[in-house]
Amino acid sequence: MFQRTPSSIDIRDDWVTDPNWARRLKPGWQTRRRERARMEPQLTEEQKAKQAAISPEEKIRRQENANMEAMMKIHERIDQIVKDKATADALKPWYMLMCKRPCFHNDYLPTFNRSNVHLIDTHGKGITEITEKGPVFEGKQYELDVLIYATGFEVQRTGTYNQIRGANGLDINDKYREGVRTLLGIHSQGYPNMFVMGGLQASFQFNFTDIAESQDNYIAACIDYARSHGYLSMDPTPEAEEWWVQEVIKHRGKTSRNQECTPGYYNFEGEFQRRQDGNYNGGFFQYCNQLNEVRARMESNFTFINKPLTSE
Repeated sequence: MFQRTPSSIDIRDDWVTDPNWARRLKPGWQTRRRERARMEPQLTEEQKAKQAAISPEEKIRRQENANMEAMMKIHERIDQIVKDKATADALKPWYMLMCKRPCFHNDYLPTFNRSNVHLIDTHGKGITEITEKGPVFEGKQYELDVLIYATGFEVQRTGTYNQIRGANGLDINDKYREGVRTLLGIHSQGYPNMFVMGGLQASFQFNFTDIAESQDNYIAACIDYARSHGYLSMDPTPEAEEWWVQEVIKHRGKTSRNQECTPGYYNFEGEFQRRQDGNYNGGFFQYCNQLNEVRARMESNFTFINKPLTSE
């Protein structure tokens, strides 16, 4: 196994669903559970006061300490499972937990105890040459019968979209060259009737179904509003777009930890990342409120046209 950068491999602590428990559930239980998960945490006045008393510097210190403790537990698990010390050390990730997508697996680490499994650690360099016999690293040829590519992808650097041109003919990647600009991560001014799901500047959720459903409902409401009022197109106003860009910037992280991560998906492969070029980090509950607020003020947030769009 050829490794560029080790992944964080934590325990996959799940279990088989009890069929008796499942049979007791009443119809609609999934919807009710997801609605509870979306709700803002209900805090007592004492809890709110304690949170307000914590300085921004102290919050960052606690976050970083908790992050490092989590990574040290992953290191300990590697030492407990992988028998060869050199291999174990090479498998230890030396970065903050969320620098890369966290992994959960119970069979990955034990695999390196097998006699037919060998780790080739490239120390972050990666494989740069592959001959007809197999990969070459630091002058050594590794002859293989089968080579499986698990190289990932560069979604941030290669452009979020292929080619989308707006009403003025501007390619959207050219518009975003100086920074991503959207309304709610769904609309972009100058690109009428375009709705993007799960894109940049939207709320990020590990349960993608939640964010997808909230955006589904919002987009359906937009289309229904336009049709019921006889409009053929809708486009966010420059003011609405600017408001959302500032909301994204305001809620971005307050540390440089992302820039210090190893190159990967979350930091544009190590390239400079502007504060608006990411997700909305104000929380899912607040993001859903923002969706509702924009829906409630359609006429002030959008320019509507009641005639067909043309390419002219």
